[in-house]
Amino acid sequence: MLGPPLRFTERTRVVFEGKTYVFFGGNDYHRLSSHPRVVEAFCEAARAHGLNSAGSRTTTGNHPLYLELERALARFLGVEACAVFASGYLANMVLLQAVAGDFQRFFIDAAAHASLCDAAALLPPGAVHRFAHADPEDLAAQMRAHLAPGEKPLVLTDGVFPSRGEMAPLSAYRRAVEDAGGRILVDDAHGVAVAGPTGKGSAEEHGLPAGLLLAAGTLSKGFGAFGGFVAGSDELIGAVRERSAAFIGSTGMSIPLAAAGIAALDVLTKTPVMIASLRRRVAAAKERLRALGFDMPDSPAAILSVTLGDVAANEALGAALRDAGIYPPFINYPGCPPGGHFRFTLSSAHTDAEVETLLAVIAGRASPRAPSAAE
Repeated sequence: MLGPPLRFTERTRVVFEGKTYVFFGGNDYHRLSSHPRVVEAFCEAARAHGLNSAGSRTTTGNHPLYLELERALARFLGVEACAVFASGYLANMVLLQAVAGDFQRFFIDAAAHASLCDAAALLPPGAVHRFAHADPEDLAAQMRAHLAPGEKPLVLTDGVFPSRGEMAPLSAYRRAVEDAGGRILVDDAHGVAVAGPTGKGSAEEHGLPAGLLLAAGTLSKGFGAFGGFVAGSDELIGAVRERSAAFIGSTGMSIPLAAAGIAALDVLTKTPVMIASLRRRVAAAKERLRALGFDMPDSPAAILSVTLGDVAANEALGAALRDAGIYPPFINYPGCPPGGHFRFTLSSAHTDAEVETLLAVIAGRASPRAPSAAE
């Protein structure tokens, strides 16, 4: 089932059924998809280069803007190199195809994103083992049960889980795998440009060295553009270019989107207050919601999962949001809390008044069950 048709306007608004609402949905955490500099970079590149490189990057389709984007992204993330390609959903597959041959056992979080599960489905079934969501003790138990002497493990997890914004306990996972020579593959789609004091993502948030993790991500969320990436060492990116069929066999991202990504990175690099202010805003909002009785993960993710626990109460909250001029982003698909939830996302482009209105409406209807969305 498709969601309702929304027309995005300005930077924090949508038009639905002829009425304009403040929008706290989606995942464009800095609203860079509509930032004037980013949009102009897209338009200029479209006029200069057209839309499509019309070929694999390993043959005739390796446009200079792809290389510029990779260099800019590597600088931002503090890693040696990056590889970019057309789709963020492909990022985990591209990365796993490049590194899977170096490992014998794979341990995946039971609540991992569908893109990570789809990538893992290409692995030998008997080599893949699920562990309880965000549970390092169960990961260690699964490793004891399945990891034979001499085998190297690879842990597969989201850095930030998109439904409620919890973060994976990466430091604990590191301790679990390092003695066996293992690594951690992190889908950091919702972490980059949000998590970490400078937006480098989940590794920075946990105080882990840049490049320690095998990191996959997307340009469509914190950067407001589009396309996937893998970030890490020169050796890792070389493996992507040589071993990943998904990278080798696909056409590169739309050229104007590469230009938009470069511009978005430049905006964030030159305006670090965007990341810092979003982190402060998220922390304050979560503290307010906890005081109302809602269960909020202790993470900098700009995701506020709110449910009142029954259909009638949630419908009343939705009506109150619409009356206040806020579009109600109610989500109910696999991976969501039972019965669905309002998945609000804050951005650095919202005004304090807009955020205050959102929190006031929730407070006016608050009677959450305990915990409100922790399942």
